[in-house]
Amino acid sequence: MKKFLIIIFLGLFLNTTVLADKRFDKDLVKISKLNTFVNKKGQPYGLDKDINKKNTLIIIYTHGSLGGEQKLNGCKPAWAKIPPSIYQLDGTKIKNLTIKTYQLCSGVRGWTQKEEDIFWDTYDYNNQDVGKVLNLTDKNEVLLIKKWKFAKKQKVIKLKIDEFKTKGFNNIVLAGHSAGAWASLILQSNLPSEIDGVIGFNPAKSGKFAKEFKKKKSKVRKGWVNWRDYKISLIKLDKLGQVLVYSHDLDDYENPKTLSFLSNSKLTKFIDLSDTECKGKLTLGGYHGITLTKCFAKSENNIVRYLEQIF
Repeated sequence: MKKFLIIIFLGLFLNTTVLADKRFDKDLVKISKLNTFVNKKGQPYGLDKDINKKNTLIIIYTHGSLGGEQKLNGCKPAWAKIPPSIYQLDGTKIKNLTIKTYQLCSGVRGWTQKEEDIFWDTYDYNNQDVGKVLNLTDKNEVLLIKKWKFAKKQKVIKLKIDEFKTKGFNNIVLAGHSAGAWASLILQSNLPSEIDGVIGFNPAKSGKFAKEFKKKKSKVRKGWVNWRDYKISLIKLDKLGQVLVYSHDLDDYENPKTLSFLSNSKLTKFIDLSDTECKGKLTLGGYHGITLTKCFAKSENNIVRYLEQIF
């Protein structure tokens, strides 16, 4: 069943030849205004036309999500901007490759309020059975799961990868925070030949699951667990390449314990930040955003080592 769900997911969301979604296209224009390469001082810049594409490594950074399905998430908030730990790598040499860091704004809108209500009402009515909601459609017979905000985030990332590949850039690493990290792990595990690696900062896609997990002593609501299990199943652990993942025990969303399923991939390098002296900042999501701080960037030395291993 899990394998069947993954196949459905791939067919729906990773195919960029599907009919254009006018709402999606409109949102993409809005949020893409701050898409840019960022230098090691945190300043935007454009690529040199004569750049050696063969010897360039592009790190595409994708932010997390905030707000509901009807809310746009661009790159203006502090928590959505490319973090110092990534843009400080711009211009760094990894063997014969020069790193270029790219900020990708990915927060297009998902379901309308009516569509969201139908989706969750059906999910609840059927005792939180994920399979019962995968075939729901809108008035135009478009599957609602295809219009899910998280699915569209992955589509935005895939479109950007395709754009760089078309231009001749073949060395691509994804970096992301929270939902951006989770989406990156899904994409890399399903498209290993197109994505060389993933730097995942505090991966999460199930609300404050870690906080609930601690409070309930593992007795989390069945519906929450089922929906989260579905999102975990989208990461093909047996296909996941060499990825670098960071987490913190005080993260309310996901912590080292709740993310232990990633250890099933022998190629995952897991960094537990629970002993770090850095403090969470409220504007960056507390300890969920510890990897977005300047403090973390100053002490971080695992990313370069990781990149040296995969190239």
